Amino acid sequence: MMRRLTGSALTPEQYAESLAAMFRPHVQLERLVHESRHHFETGIRLSPRIELMTADLLELAWPVPMVSPDPAAPSDDRAAWWGRVYVLEGSRLGGAFIARRIHASLGDHLPCRFFSEATGSGDYATVLALLERELEKPFALEQAAASARAAFAAYTAELDRFAGARRDREIC
Repeated sequence: MMRRLTGSALTPEQYAESLAAMFRPHVQLERLVHESRHHFETGIRLSPRIELMTADLLELAWPVPMVSPDPAAPSDDRAAWWGRVYVLEGSRLGGAFIARRIHASLGDHLPCRFFSEATGSGDYATVLALLERELEKPFALEQAAASARAAFAAYTAELDRFAGARRDREIC
C-alpha cells in the first residue's frame, strides 16, 4: 500500500482506493487514542484527522467506509495508550513524506488534506519528550512497545482485509 502511494506510477483511482483502505484502521486507532481517559488526563494536544480523510474521500467521489462506533480497547493501561499515541503521531511524520510523493505523482489538483495537513497539529518533539518521561520505567516501556506493535498489527490486518475483499470482488 505505502509503495503504491509513494511510487511514481500512482493513479487517482489508486490514491482514492488507498485512502479508503486506510480509513477503517486509522479511525479505529484514532478513536482509541482520542477517546481514552488518558488523552483527557494528560492534556496532550492531539488533533484528529478523521475529518480530513473523510473530506478527501468525498472530494474524490469515493465511498467512505463504514466503521463500527465502538472500537474494542485492547488495554486501558496508560503505558499501552502511549504506545498507540506513538503510532498515531508517528503516522503524521510519514504523512508529510507521502503528501510530497502524491503531489509529485498526481499534481496539486487532488485533495490531500489527510497527508499534507498531518503535521499541523502539534510538536512531535513534545510528544517524544512526554513519551520518555512517561515510559522511563522498563515495564512501562515494554507495555508501550507491545501496544505499538499491536496497533501496527491491527492496522496491517485491516489493510489485508480490505485487499482480500477487493480481490474477492474482482473474482466474482
